[in-house]
Amino acid sequence: MSRETLLPDRLENALLTINQLSKILINNEALRGSDPEPQLDHLDVDAVMQAVLLISSQAHDDLCEIMNFAEARP
Repeated sequence: MSRETLLPDRLENALLTINQLSKILINNEALRGSDPEPQLDHLDVDAVMQAVLLISSQAHDDLCEIMNFAEARP
């Protein structure tokens, strides 16, 4: 398969992953100050946020590449 055909699937997977990671962070934050305590501490939350930033940057690059492919088509 060519890169052009793989990019849309990769972009979709990246966006679904970002969505799920954001739900984890939201649910973790909702438990703050309650019983049971959140499972993620501040270092874990930072790591998840860094992962989201990395994945979103790659997704942005993929989207730009998809748009460039679309513009190049006659």
